[in-house]
Amino acid sequence: MTHDHDFSFRRIEMFSDGVFAIIVTLLVLDLKVPEISSNASMQETMNSLYLLAPQFISFTMSFLIVCIFWVNHHQFFSALKKADRTFMWLNNILLFWLCFIPFPTAFIGRHPFNIAANMLFGAVLLLAGASFSILSHYVLFKSNLYDEHVDIKERKDIQRRGVAGVIIYALSVLLAPVSVYISLTIFFIAPIFYFLPRKINFS
Repeated sequence: MTHDHDFSFRRIEMFSDGVFAIIVTLLVLDLKVPEISSNASMQETMNSLYLLAPQFISFTMSFLIVCIFWVNHHQFFSALKKADRTFMWLNNILLFWLCFIPFPTAFIGRHPFNIAANMLFGAVLLLAGASFSILSHYVLFKSNLYDEHVDIKERKDIQRRGVAGVIIYALSVLLAPVSVYISLTIFFIAPIFYFLPRKINFS
């Protein structure tokens, strides 16, 4: 029985890593070489690249966010003992919302000051964060999948970090109609909070 659990757990982790790899690949595929004439001047070429700046920025921002999700996902998995069917589906829901990130990334890259674009980007990050929070809540408090040496205080701290991200991205959606600049600021600042994964302490 233990062997079956270990095998299932490895497959979930490998599948998740494969999906993360596809997501970052899709992000970069949206960056297109600008259309310029063969005899374009240096200034015309630089102007064409300048017009693509919002897309480069949105790509960088989304790449960083996806990487942070991956690092924290990997860190979370490090204390996981085994998997069950509920865990697998909650993980799949998280991956679903992460897979959707390239679309709002392209949208906000082309229309960085559009209210709908900012709301959509924030909503997708909100749903991805909420999915991660639900997944961690199930593992930490509703199952026996997590390492028993991680005490209750540590588990609550992990959960609070996830909930904080959900609140932050919810604010980006709610405040976009007030000012897209506030939402854009949140998108740039929020990843700093999660840039370094919190080390899980074992008692």
